[in-house]
Amino acid sequence: MAERNTKARIKQIGLNLFRERGFEDVTINEICEASGVNKHTFYYYFKSKDDLLDDFHEMNYDINTEYFMQILNAENFVEQLWFSYKPFFEHLNHSGTEIARQLFIKNLNRDVGTFRIDERRDASLKLQQDIIEKAQEAGEMRNSSDPKMLLSLMHQSLMSTAFAWVMSGGKFQFDEAARAEMEVLLDVKPALRKAEHVDLDAIWRDWEHNRKNMREMHRHCHPPRRETPKGE
Repeated sequence: MAERNTKARIKQIGLNLFRERGFEDVTINEICEASGVNKHTFYYYFKSKDDLLDDFHEMNYDINTEYFMQILNAENFVEQLWFSYKPFFEHLNHSGTEIARQLFIKNLNRDVGTFRIDERRDASLKLQQDIIEKAQEAGEMRNSSDPKMLLSLMHQSLMSTAFAWVMSGGKFQFDEAARAEMEVLLDVKPALRKAEHVDLDAIWRDWEHNRKNMREMHRHCHPPRRETPKGE
């Protein structure tokens, strides 16, 4: 029990420091000092700072009993689809933009499956596809395209907006932007639309503010090569 508590404390303190000051600006020494442990103890539990993020590598798409009940009790099919994405939004909001940025960096360097659609999501995808089909039949979603294709486009849209949210440092409400995009993409019946006015174009125009984040991400994905001295 003591070991588990120590590991959890180190991890939580490290994540809090990352969120407050940025991943690159936090050292292992500072994590150890804040956690009340020495470096030997840190390395007993974790290989590196990056190892603290392992629990975040797999994006949570699972629809547990609580979410499933919300879906069943939703007032219409549009809300059912929206609730089916709730685990995804909660995972990103819990991560925060700094940790989410590290997830993008990690997957650009080496695909660890964070943003991949694969067989692990089959049950969720089947549920979402069924909801879209029923919504189309009921006239709640007026885009009559293939539900499977619409789900793929929804996924791409969410990943793109998540990237913009990370690069902006959280300057806009991610779930609000995602709701607006969903309503436009699926051509949701006007009476069922709930998204506030979101200037989606502005999200992609404010890149001057984001240049620092872009440079940091590029530096992590393309570290400078060490020149080999002659004779080595």
